[in-house]
Amino acid sequence: MCTAMGEVLFNLKKSIMFIAAIIFYYSGIFVFYKRFVMNGKVTILMFHRVTDTFFDVSLLVKRKTFEECMKYIAQSYPVISMDFLIQNFDEWKNIPDNSFVITFDDGWIDSYNTAYPILNQLKLPATIYLTTGFVSSKCSYWQEELNFLLIQILANKQVFLNTDNTISTPEISLKLRDLISKSEGEPVIFKFIDYLKKFTHDKISKTISDLQAFLKEHSIKVSEDRHRSFANWVELNNIKDSNISFGSHTVNHPILTNEQTNVVKEEISKSREIIEKETGRNIIHFCYPNGNYNDDIKGIVSKSYKSACTTKGGFVSKESDIYSLNRIGINEEMITDRRGNFSKYEFTLSIFIESLKQERIIVP
Repeated sequence: MCTAMGEVLFNLKKSIMFIAAIIFYYSGIFVFYKRFVMNGKVTILMFHRVTDTFFDVSLLVKRKTFEECMKYIAQSYPVISMDFLIQNFDEWKNIPDNSFVITFDDGWIDSYNTAYPILNQLKLPATIYLTTGFVSSKCSYWQEELNFLLIQILANKQVFLNTDNTISTPEISLKLRDLISKSEGEPVIFKFIDYLKKFTHDKISKTISDLQAFLKEHSIKVSEDRHRSFANWVELNNIKDSNISFGSHTVNHPILTNEQTNVVKEEISKSREIIEKETGRNIIHFCYPNGNYNDDIKGIVSKSYKSACTTKGGFVSKESDIYSLNRIGINEEMITDRRGNFSKYEFTLSIFIESLKQERIIVP
């Protein structure tokens, strides 16, 4: 009953958004917006997964949707590379109005085997920000690994709740127990992932190790149905001469504002060294994991890189800080109609809404 009602509400929401998007597109508001609001600005798009299935749908765009989106952008807007944007930042007049830049975070395998062939066919440039500790490895991001573990823990809820000292950090242990005892299913997973983002990478890793040990101790098997998540260096070198540039996204993807200065410096410098060694390319672009940074971190980045991107929504203009460039994150729901097809109307409206957030006209 709840599932059916949720589906009805979702379809209603999508229908309302679709109608609003069509009105926006054809009413003249879009023409005004494109000519006067977007004029002189650049839109940097942020993608993560280009795949039909992933546990976190907020990071997912399906292959067909991505292809149609890229075709629309290629036909409708100038698409420039991150290199071109940064090279001309001080000579902004060289940058075409309403330009788009395409970026991918993390170095997922589908950036190579799904997104790249589409970009290459359309001759569109893009930048992939690599988390070097995961390239050529069979590892998963901690969020993905935690998802696998918590699915099994939720299926064995009482065993977990009846076992003491499962997680060595008391604060984290209490939080997970509280979440599991009060709610069910996916909300627990996403709430716990969000909660862990305030901790250091080491504490998160220890929590995962503790949960793995718990499952092993109780002979609870985690799903073995996993595929390689990240591209390898051979694959990345295959595309480095095809309008694809690479940027750094640290080694281990820690949230840098949670870490000590020595860890921050190591993550920022080591990742660049690894990419340059493996690809032979000069790496000048950086992307903050989870979008988190402060003035000290920005200062460290500025000593080694020529640009840095955040996850904060909005446009880039000649007044922007080159070490905190806004991007607009794209996912499947934002740019499709209720039938799941790419919609240029929904895409355009979503970009418009993000611009309003930047101007604080609406609250994120």
